[in-house]
Amino acid sequence: MAIEEVTMEYAMGCVRSSRDYMLATYVDYYQSKPMLWNGLTAEQQQELADYRQALLDWPETLQEIYGDVPPNSYAKHQPSQPQWFESHPRGIMFP
Repeated sequence: MAIEEVTMEYAMGCVRSSRDYMLATYVDYYQSKPMLWNGLTAEQQQELADYRQALLDWPETLQEIYGDVPPNSYAKHQPSQPQWFESHPRGIMFP
């Protein structure tokens, strides 16, 4: 049985899918609810904005790290979540 090679397109699709999940689950949870957003301090709002941008940049960052080789362990390069995400219903994804 032959083992199929993982393509860059497939690997980056997995990265974007993970990123989209984290944006929807963690970032949108606060940004789409005015009462939650307004309950954050200015520092927390900035940390959330920085985390969101880091997630948006994550696929490009991985391509800079791995070049033309499909990433097989991209979670270790995942942007760090703010520590106050401990209060999120799902907690911190990778503590």
